Amino acid sequence: MLAAANAAIIMYYMIFFLWSELSEPGDGESAVMLAYSGFIGYINPFTIGAYLLGAVALLNLKYCQRKAYRIAFFVLYCFIALCTLVSIMGMTYWWELLMFAPHVIVMVAAIIIVSKRNDNKREDFQGIDKDE
Repeated sequence: MLAAANAAIIMYYMIFFLWSELSEPGDGESAVMLAYSGFIGYINPFTIGAYLLGAVALLNLKYCQRKAYRIAFFVLYCFIALCTLVSIMGMTYWWELLMFAPHVIVMVAAIIIVSKRNDNKREDFQGIDKDE
């Protein structure tokens, strides 16, 4: 399941960025503005995509044994989450900051998961007898 989630989120980002790169902008329009207009604006990598990447990063932190995967997905999530801060420039109401609530939840969950993993490792080391 974890491998499928990793593959799905990587494909999501690859397809979206490839589509936005290959889209033909009109006169005076940038490809980015064309790509993020309409319905695509709601499923772009900096809104729903960031939340999905956060969920996959949490799954990797919880279940993945390879440290490189755990670090890579979480660093990518943090980078995308920081990029979403650009949207603050267009906000006019305080309640629009609620779009950052999932990021706060993911960060808190990540801290909890990592601290529990570290606690389990400490317990394993303390249970080892020095004479063995």
